[in-house]
Amino acid sequence: MGALILLSDFTENDNVNLKRKVQEMFLDKKYTVSYIPSMSDRKLKYFEKAKMELGKYGNFHFKYFDIDDFCNVAKIEKIFKSDIIYLSGGNTYYFLNNLKKRYLITRLRKYVENGGHIIGLSAGAILMSKDISSAKFGDKDIVGLSDLSSLALVDFDFMPHWNKDSIYLDDLKDYSKSTGNTVYACNDGDGIIVMENKVHFYGDVKMIKQGEMMQNKEKDHIII
Repeated sequence: MGALILLSDFTENDNVNLKRKVQEMFLDKKYTVSYIPSMSDRKLKYFEKAKMELGKYGNFHFKYFDIDDFCNVAKIEKIFKSDIIYLSGGNTYYFLNNLKKRYLITRLRKYVENGGHIIGLSAGAILMSKDISSAKFGDKDIVGLSDLSSLALVDFDFMPHWNKDSIYLDDLKDYSKSTGNTVYACNDGDGIIVMENKVHFYGDVKMIKQGEMMQNKEKDHIII
């Protein structure tokens, strides 16, 4: 199984240990990255930003694949031949709807099972959960999505931008209690890496579980 990297957002002072770990993973050669935006990035504004920021984390060669436009089978196959797939930020509902329309959910799961790596930023990280129910805290369903099931690559929910969106604490406590889900709330600049059946935390990642915010003292835990 490949590695999963869940990021909230880039900052001028990203977590040093997070950056060091990713560099250890991706500096031995030039890795190809297939960048999939949540929606068309016509001026490539966010694509160029991601290239610049991720360039600090490893030795990457980027290819942009417009999820709103591409339907060419050959283009889709190129995505899954890359070393890393990058899922961008944006509207989580719109992004998931696009992945479903392109029949990419199962393909992405198999890609990871076969050793491929996925980096998800904000919405892209939320998509790694079994569903995107927690996206309602800070996001709007602009497509009227009825099926919220997602990639199911991790056994927890991810809440990005905690340094800005901690106003949702009470809502997330209720959510965790009613669903039984564990939510990890992550500040911009921090992140989570899942590899070799372990979850590794970098920065002040909060754990919300069973209706309470708990001190996340462990640096990592084993996925059961």
